[in-house]
Amino acid sequence: MISIGVCDDNHTDRTQVCNAIEAYIQTHRIDGKVFVFDCAEKLTSAIGDKKLHFDIIFLDIIMGDMDGMTCARWIRQQDKLIQIIFLTSSTDYVYEGYEVNATAYLVKPVNMEKLTVALDKTIAEIEDVMKESIAISRGGITQRILTKDILYIESQKNKVNIVLARTKERIAVYTTLDEFVQYHKSKMWLRSHKSYVVNYIYVEQYVSD
Repeated sequence: MISIGVCDDNHTDRTQVCNAIEAYIQTHRIDGKVFVFDCAEKLTSAIGDKKLHFDIIFLDIIMGDMDGMTCARWIRQQDKLIQIIFLTSSTDYVYEGYEVNATAYLVKPVNMEKLTVALDKTIAEIEDVMKESIAISRGGITQRILTKDILYIESQKNKVNIVLARTKERIAVYTTLDEFVQYHKSKMWLRSHKSYVVNYIYVEQYVSD
């Protein structure tokens, strides 16, 4: 299921966007659910408390005490994979959006055709990430592993161990960690230590120095 958050402090705009998203979900027969927030503080609380995980967030830029851009920066510290689509009545913030890797900007009131284009692109990217895999050769046999099934990778002398999330199985590959991540590039990798790369989707908290 695709989890979608909508955060806008204007009731009329919020309702219009939610109705448009619901119409898209029904038309495209997508297994999705929309969660609604009337301020950024409620959204960050839900994310911070691990009550909800979002694949996509529609985020109004101009809000109350915490504006949408500040909220987006906070979200990026927690999760690099969430697709952020900004809602705005002005394009003045477009360049700031590059800082948080925003997927799209939709000018309010949201046009259904433009929302459809944005969601088509966003959902395709989410599906690509979920299908992403790496190929490992062992004993003349090639094994394909979904990236989302890897918990972390650790360096150990002249090899790396791939640790699977569900089974905790360790798969040894004779290469360096630097060579491994360079060859198997992914948005999910987070270099937490010179000897470890973790899968970002399993990180509960990340603090940068």
